[in-house]
Amino acid sequence: MGFFSKMFGPDQQYPDLAGDSAAAGQLAAISSNLEQLARDVHDPMEVVPTDHGAYVFIGKPPKKFGIAWIEGGEVKSFKTLMDEHGVSGAEVAKVSDELRDVYVRHHETDHYRTTIADREIVVTPDPGLEQEVREVLAKLH
Repeated sequence: MGFFSKMFGPDQQYPDLAGDSAAAGQLAAISSNLEQLARDVHDPMEVVPTDHGAYVFIGKPPKKFGIAWIEGGEVKSFKTLMDEHGVSGAEVAKVSDELRDVYVRHHETDHYRTTIADREIVVTPDPGLEQEVREVLAKLH
């Protein structure tokens, strides 16, 4: 087993997210979007809640992953940016590399689990991770 597999392996067991936590409240505010995303996406999901939505790592970060985000009541992704703003594949690849680095820097933060649309989801309520992801994605707007 490799270094990243040990840190980020699928066998990680996280404590349940407390129902009265700030993160639980943030997730509740976007529950319909999260439930739809959980039904549409079949890969593992890790949600980083924000005051106005969430960032969702899809797949197995830091290795192979995508990202979606919920803002303004909408779910967005790299495809959204490519279609709506003409962002190139090269720009997306560069940002993906930056997001991988951001994710690795925050790997020791607390992770929790919760159930959304009958799926176990990892929740990472980390303001530092949130801020860095927001800054990286802002480069594409």
